[in-house]
Parts: sequence; C-alpha cells; structure tokens
Amino acid sequence: MIVLMRHVHTDGGSGRCIGRTEVPLSAQGVQQAVEASAVLRECGFLRLCTSPATRAIRTIEPLAAELGVQAEIVPELNEINMGAWDGQTFDAIRTQYPAEYVRRGENFSDFKPPRGESFNDVADRAMPILNRLASGPQHVLAVTHAGVIRSVLCRITGHTMDDPFHYSPGYAQCTVFTAVNGGVELIQTTVDVSSLPSFLV
Repeated sequence: MIVLMRHVHTDGGSGRCIGRTEVPLSAQGVQQAVEASAVLRECGFLRLCTSPATRAIRTIEPLAAELGVQAEIVPELNEINMGAWDGQTFDAIRTQYPAEYVRRGENFSDFKPPRGESFNDVADRAMPILNRLASGPQHVLAVTHAGVIRSVLCRITGHTMDDPFHYSPGYAQCTVFTAVNGGVELIQTTVDVSSLPSFLV
C-alpha cells in the first residue's frame, strides 16, 4: 500500500493563501503528530517520505523517531506553489488581482498565479513520484498537502481538475492506494489515522 497523509493541524493560515509559505504546527497539530505516530508505528511501513515543508517534516518526525528511520524528503510532494500570491490574505489578492482571481475560480486546472503553479502542474510532478513509490518496497507513508492530494485524486479518478475542492482531505487524514501494473489504484480517501491499520493487513 501507498498512503498519502496530509500534514497535521497548523497555525497562522486562516484567511491566507498558503502554498509554499511556512506555517508552524498548532498545539493541536503537535498532539495529532504524536497520536498518529502511536498508530502508524504498528502499520509496517518500510519507507517514510515527506514534503520538504516544515509542517510535513514535523508531522512525520515522531513516527520516524519511533521507527528509527530517516524520512526521505521528496520535493515533488511539496504544496502547490502560489507564486506572488503565496502568504497573502485572500482579501489582498482579490484587491490586487481582481481579474486573475475570477479567472482562477473559473479554471482551477490551468490557472497559474504569477511565478506559480496550476493544479495540473502539481499533478504532473506528483504522479510520477506516486508511481515510483508503488514500484518499490511497501508499505509506504508519504506526508504531503491538500493541494497535492486533490490534484492526484482528480488525475487518477478522472474528476475534473477545475473542481479540485471536490476532495477535502482533513488534517492528518490519509488517502490509500495499492500498486497495480506499474501505477496505483485508489482504495479509499479521507481515512482517519485510527482506521488506517485495517487497510494495511
């Protein structure tokens, strides 16, 4: 199995466009990471991977320490790059880029903020990594971000990339895949960590 897990709860992102902008774990997130580790250490993961974002690294650190392994940092698992919009409030973006903001809402799949990425770009970089993980030792846990998970799910299921928010991975929730013919097949989305062991027997 290959499991994509969204990082745990963070502070400082409310009302802001958070892509590559660093935000810290909240107190709730710190507790979530510890509690997740207690479950995940029993799941038989042979490989741990993480986005380079601090919030993802901090999410997987307790588990890596429990297992005595080093989590691999995988740049392709990083959150969508929102370019010039990254870190700004949505109110500021609407004021500074009114036409572009409307266009993004009409065409999520291909719209790119200045110096940023589209959701299709995210899927283009994330899918090869997911397929590569499926070809190696398993089980694999990869901590990543909502934008990455949404993009991958749209690409795999054929759901339109113009509606990525059809998928709503919560903090610390998992999306489970199995390896099939050199690629992956979706098993289940929005799996709570407490339920994950039942998928990995």
